[in-house]
Amino acid sequence: MERNQLLLLFTFLLTLTATLLGIAHIVTDSSSSKFSSGTGGALFQSSEIGAAVIKISGEIHSGESTFDSVGADSVLQELRDLEHDVNVKGILIEINSPGGTVAASQEIYNELLHLRKTKKIVVSMKDVAASGGYYIAAASDYIFAENGTITGSIGVISFSPNFKGLMDRYGVSMRTYKAGKYKDMYSPFRDSTSEEEDIINKQLMDTYHKFVEDVARGRNKTVKSIEELAEGKIYSGEDAFRNKLVDDIGGRREAHAKLSELCQYEGLIPLYEKEVSPLDKLMMNFGVMFQGNANTKKMSLILSSPVLVMLPTWLGKINL
Repeated sequence: MERNQLLLLFTFLLTLTATLLGIAHIVTDSSSSKFSSGTGGALFQSSEIGAAVIKISGEIHSGESTFDSVGADSVLQELRDLEHDVNVKGILIEINSPGGTVAASQEIYNELLHLRKTKKIVVSMKDVAASGGYYIAAASDYIFAENGTITGSIGVISFSPNFKGLMDRYGVSMRTYKAGKYKDMYSPFRDSTSEEEDIINKQLMDTYHKFVEDVARGRNKTVKSIEELAEGKIYSGEDAFRNKLVDDIGGRREAHAKLSELCQYEGLIPLYEKEVSPLDKLMMNFGVMFQGNANTKKMSLILSSPVLVMLPTWLGKINL
């Protein structure tokens, strides 16, 4: 009983703290800039020349960003806000992502390609910028990777569990009612037909060819040259540099200097990073504390593997 009371008290205090921080966040967010200086100085003002830092960290998906993933809607909103600010001359994108959903990665790629008409864009790759992470990087003017960065993985994979053998063993069957011959094409309760496998393979190849074509367009390379480097191959940063998938070896310092050069700014152009509210920091900390059990973590590792993944709709998403 005493343990339950302590848990109840802890929950109450946590809720109260989150509520107070939320109120403070709403008040401060309405009166301050979204970006603060990353190189010294005051809050970002419309009269100051500078460049913005956008971080893409975690699995990429549609919707809003969470504490450990990147939502395309959140990124697109930031990019579109920056597009209309004439004093933002460039964007430094830091990528630490194994990939994510197809459509979300394509949306961010297309938005960056559009922004390249008016802004200079430089990418700095961190631990991993593979598959969807590399897809996004390919839309920039210049890419830096560390020697040990994991990148590339231009390829597509689709998988679906098959419980039929297990169910047959225990005499369990699944009745399916459907309108449409292929509605249960990804069903885990039966084997796929050869016709269904042909449909799935065509879907994979369509997505794969689009991936390769977009990388070639963003990197100003031929489709043939990218095809030779694709097929799901994973590269270290150094190997990617030798194969011209990235432009140079380096981190933020080198990326900052290159962005300043491209923006024709004398010295180092001021960098402005999005502020993280106290409430966001609190939720990030609790998110790290409560990541779930071992099985959940294993599934998370599978979903965040550095490959372009297409999952059936019954699993909820299609991944890059």
